[in-house]
Amino acid sequence: MEEVINDLEILFQEAKDINEFDFVLTLLNYRGMGTHKLMTNLYEWFDAIEFYKSLYLELTGKEKTRIGALIYSTFFENSDFYNIIGSLCNVKLGFKPSSYLYWKTKKYERLLGIGEKQEALLELLHDADKKNIINFFNENHYKEIRNTFFHSAYALSDTDYILHDSEPIIIENLGISSFNVEEFFYPRIEKILVFFTTFKKLYIDSFSSYKEDKEVIGCFPMPTRITIMGGVDGLQGFRIKNSVQIYGEWHDSGIWYNELYDMYEGHNIRFNIPNIETVEVGEQLTRYENKDDIHQSDVEFHNLVEKISDRKRPVEIERATKLLLKFGDLRHQKMEKETNAFKKRSYPKYIIPFYKKAIQIGSGLLDMKSIQGKLDKFTE
Repeated sequence: MEEVINDLEILFQEAKDINEFDFVLTLLNYRGMGTHKLMTNLYEWFDAIEFYKSLYLELTGKEKTRIGALIYSTFFENSDFYNIIGSLCNVKLGFKPSSYLYWKTKKYERLLGIGEKQEALLELLHDADKKNIINFFNENHYKEIRNTFFHSAYALSDTDYILHDSEPIIIENLGISSFNVEEFFYPRIEKILVFFTTFKKLYIDSFSSYKEDKEVIGCFPMPTRITIMGGVDGLQGFRIKNSVQIYGEWHDSGIWYNELYDMYEGHNIRFNIPNIETVEVGEQLTRYENKDDIHQSDVEFHNLVEKISDRKRPVEIERATKLLLKFGDLRHQKMEKETNAFKKRSYPKYIIPFYKKAIQIGSGLLDMKSIQGKLDKFTE
């Protein structure tokens, strides 16, 4: 776990060093006015896991396993956790953070599932060169455990956790429907608690470190001087002096803490959600245009394409179509070079979705005859 913790600590520091204002926005995780610790699930997540941890360390046998499964499942559920890590990656890469990074999917018709949030984050972690955090998720998260526990589709013996109404989990290339809690489950719970404790400490220490005001340059939305507000209890928000003129008089704008009501308040600012989405979509497109390939998971990319398809903006559709062709062609080239016949036959299922989607959204803007020809060969 040492390498994982090192990656996490470096990620916090890199984001702060590269753009301290965006780092502060990530810490604030602002979604609107409301009681400070009730407008986000993050603090309840902190408190709940600490409580479950205290029970886990005291209990034995099946009771320990049940509480361990609760820790395991609760840890991987929290959206703010994914938003903050993903936003720190964005800041490190030169893009903007977001309080809604992994919240809803595609056309916003439903909340993202835990697997979708995680797979979308993995590609961003890859771009931020945080391979040890990727390994942590890949080696410790099994959706079947979370699903069977929260759906009460499991049984416990004195030594084993047994999955019911579930696909088997793959351990060392074998599909199994039960596992030993001492050998398999408890070590993973211990690693999760180490990761959780480190993340919580980094977040709270970062928040608490702002004991006095500090002036930085940040974009909100244009580059300007911004005062990060600090105090005895840590970060108090930020203020942009004389940034808004109302009835001929200049006023400050920003987000800062109101101690009386225990809330962060937005002052003289307007959140234009369509424009925010436009910025986020544009930055995601730029990030993929600069990538040599998709390395971990294409969930985030296809979610982006669906969003662009729904927005129906020609410039975005053209960029997305070119990216679909780029990544489809890369997979096609790999197939052509593959010498193993079995592997070669598996490539079309990865290539076809890219070409099909490119034709679907880009036919009105680009000539798709050659791509249709490639697609036809796969379906002959």
